Amino acid sequence: MIQEPVVQEPAARQGGRQRDPATDSAIIEAVLDMVAAGATLTGLSLVAIAKQAGVSRNSVYRRWKTKDELYLDVLATINEPRPAPDGAGTREDLAAVLRTLADRVVDVRASSVLRALNAEAATFPRLHRRYFEEIVAPRREAMTAVLRRGVERGELRDDVDLDLVAELLVSPLLARMASGSTDHLDPVRDTRRIVDLVLRGAGAPDDDA
Repeated sequence: MIQEPVVQEPAARQGGRQRDPATDSAIIEAVLDMVAAGATLTGLSLVAIAKQAGVSRNSVYRRWKTKDELYLDVLATINEPRPAPDGAGTREDLAAVLRTLADRVVDVRASSVLRALNAEAATFPRLHRRYFEEIVAPRREAMTAVLRRGVERGELRDDVDLDLVAELLVSPLLARMASGSTDHLDPVRDTRRIVDLVLRGAGAPDDDA
């Protein structure tokens, strides 16, 4: 089931005329719908987005001066909430972190926007860089922190390359997203399967042994 995004008001934009969250949401929803329907990030205009959202173009321009700014907020919206592992154990915590990515992959609109961003990275280099710096990097650090705790607990070998392990964990989901082959992806079941397979290779104890 596609989850409706929740728009959070950026602190930097407070002050002046108060923004209507419903208008913000309508504009972001318009971008998601149009890209999912086949529009490119390059091809969209702020005027076309305003028309799709059913708002005036001034409503868009007051909020976002450029498409880069709007698209970054769209990306932030589809990437909420951030993973919050509870420290129950390496296997459980990794599954929780990976689940947030899996949920995004099976979301048709979210995965469409991310595929579009990767395909048009050369056109939006600053957006692409900011996406990795502000959204991807914190999530990657959350996963690496879980892996480090796993080493400290003795649940992972201390000679493993944690960056490589993290890449192995996310790669199957990113491959599914890139190909659009997400129809049979179960976020709960498949993230646990990925975690179990990777951790066995990283030296985690096998609970079934």
